[in-house]
Amino acid sequence: MGRPDWRAMLAGMTSTEYADWRRFYCTHYFQDTQLDAHFSGLMYAVLSLFFGDPDMHPADFSLLAPACEEEQTEMPDEEEMLMQKATGVAGGVRFGGDGGRDISPSADVVDVSEDDVALMMAS
Repeated sequence: MGRPDWRAMLAGMTSTEYADWRRFYCTHYFQDTQLDAHFSGLMYAVLSLFFGDPDMHPADFSLLAPACEEEQTEMPDEEEMLMQKATGVAGGVRFGGDGGRDISPSADVVDVSEDDVALMMAS
C-alpha cells in the first residue's frame, strides 16, 4: 500500500465524471468535519476487523466530537501555562504578554539565591 496515484485516478475518469467532481468540490470544500468523518469511519472499519466489540462506533474515533459531555474538561489557557513554567527558568525576570506586568515566580524557585542560580547556569 503506497500513496494513491492521482494521475491513474484522473486517467480512469470520464470527462463527465471529472466535470461533476470539479463542480461539486468547487462548492463543497474539504472541511474538517468531512475529513474527520472519513478518518473515523476508516479507523472504525479497520479496528472492527480485528476486534468484534459490539459497542464500538465510528463516533468513538472522532477527533472533533468527544463521546460524552462528562469527559469534557476545561483546558487551561496555554499562554498562561507557558508563562508560569517560564517563571521557573533561571536567568531574569519574565514579563506577561503585554510586557508591562511582572509574573511572580513559582513556589519552587522563590527561595533560590543568586549564587544558586549562578551554579545552576554553570553546570
